[in-house]
Amino acid sequence: MSGLLRKLWKDEEGQGMTEYILIVLLIAIAGIVVWKAFGDRIVEMVRGATKELEKVPTTPQK
Repeated sequence: MSGLLRKLWKDEEGQGMTEYILIVLLIAIAGIVVWKAFGDRIVEMVRGATKELEKVPTTPQK
């Protein structure tokens, strides 16, 4: 029993995948936090830019 536990403790086979999943999870959490903090402001900025672009007259190409 002790040998099995020691072998499992030293086994590092899934370590790389676990680290990758943790990094992806942290990036996802950071994205959610940024969206919650600045989402409304970003939407308003895009709407304002769209309204300004609608005012620009189009010129026919020669």
